Amino acid sequence: MATTLVTDGQITAIPQYKVTVERRVPSGLESTLGNAGLPRAVIAASKEKPKGTEGKHVTNKTVLQQHVEFWDEDGDGVIRPFDTFRGFRRLGFNIFICIGAIFLVHIGFAYVTQSSWIPILGNPFFKIYVNRIHKGKHGSDSETFDTEGRFVPEKFEEIFSKYDQDGKGGLSFNDIRRLIYGNANAVDPFGWISAIFEWGILFLLCAQNGIISKEDVRSQFDGSLFYRVAERQKERKSRNYSFPVLYKNLSEDFKNYSKIK
Repeated sequence: MATTLVTDGQITAIPQYKVTVERRVPSGLESTLGNAGLPRAVIAASKEKPKGTEGKHVTNKTVLQQHVEFWDEDGDGVIRPFDTFRGFRRLGFNIFICIGAIFLVHIGFAYVTQSSWIPILGNPFFKIYVNRIHKGKHGSDSETFDTEGRFVPEKFEEIFSKYDQDGKGGLSFNDIRRLIYGNANAVDPFGWISAIFEWGILFLLCAQNGIISKEDVRSQFDGSLFYRVAERQKERKSRNYSFPVLYKNLSEDFKNYSKIK
């Protein structure tokens, strides 16, 4: 007969309610994270990275603000639709995804970050204001961000204790599908769509052999992942369009044309 599951001295699962057995809570976090339920304002801390991203020393922006500042390239605290387009292009996405991102992101989050309750007067160009980005927290998410834009390590670790059930150190496509379904709140279509978009983009961005690593998931929360990916894209483009490569391609094209003649 199945017995209850005890984690850190507390009953955390009961066999009569199968979902509590399938989606286990994280354990042993105190040794590295201390109070893992205490929200961190400026670092995305995990069991493996309790001090957050190495070399990232930010003390004046919340983790959620850091998450979106990649798209605020000029640092003026405002993300315009074209900023979103440019940001997604820097990450290597095609034009169709970039345009789709503009509509979903700015229609969904511009109004809630403005200072006025009147949409047209307050924000006619669908700008997103970084200093009020916490107002854009949506439902049906992992709750890793709290309502003030802080990072909750315990909630982050729950993503993997619940959905990385085989302990591979990352999330597969099926894991993500179960995660989105498991986090879905009732009557929350915007939250459902946002979660599908966000996890879908992350999967396209950095999945290796069908798996998104735990570190990639963690570093996207504080935005450091986006800078790494953009730098790789920039290096790849510079190699592809370097003079020797262009010369070689032009030479091959000329030879092929000569053969046809």
